[in-house]
Amino acid sequence: MRRLFNTLRLDSRLQARNKVYLIIAGAAFALAFALSALFTPEQLHFFMPLVVLAGVSLTTVFLVGVLLLLERGEGTLEVVLVSPLRPGEYLASKLITLTVLALVESTIIAIIAYGLGFSFGWLVIAVVMRASMGVAVGVAVGVRYRSITHFLLPAILVSLSFDLPNIWYLNLSSSPLFYLWPSMPPLLLAKAAFMPVDPIQLVYAFIYGTLALGAALFWASRAIERYVVRGEFTS
Repeated sequence: MRRLFNTLRLDSRLQARNKVYLIIAGAAFALAFALSALFTPEQLHFFMPLVVLAGVSLTTVFLVGVLLLLERGEGTLEVVLVSPLRPGEYLASKLITLTVLALVESTIIAIIAYGLGFSFGWLVIAVVMRASMGVAVGVAVGVRYRSITHFLLPAILVSLSFDLPNIWYLNLSSSPLFYLWPSMPPLLLAKAAFMPVDPIQLVYAFIYGTLALGAALFWASRAIERYVVRGEFTS
């Protein structure tokens, strides 16, 4: 527990030093006011789940990869090789700090743009699930690279892949295959924060979302072991 607490403190300092909190807060407020000015309440009622989760992707997949590269550049990441810190504790610190940040960002956007007429509980569950997936996948991809230029394209592709269920949400396709996509569960949970959702879909979202998150965390832990502890690289 002490190792985790110290890692949380180091991660928070790294994020503060690189103006992460200021940038995310500024972007959240700017987006929220823009949404409230450009869209009617009826339009926001439908689009808020998409907007909230799109912001989560940027705050997790991209950001965790950039932070990993900063740590590698500063030599901080190499400390993992010689310290008693376990890969799971290192990953837990990233999960906690960036999930909390994504939750604060999402809450700012939802309250300013939409008001208080939504279910905060469902929003929290959706954001925590989506953010945790994003951090885990971002870590699994980010630890493979040594430069932002090599990481950028994979990060873009991964972020876009998280949004594939939006095709279903926008009624562009009704294929049931979308329910196999790992990011479908948090989309349904985010939808429940703003409008009614079939209880069967919510049961599916909890069960399948938990399984998908577990797989993502396992992938991230193995990637840390391989690319950080053992020092392998993709590029």
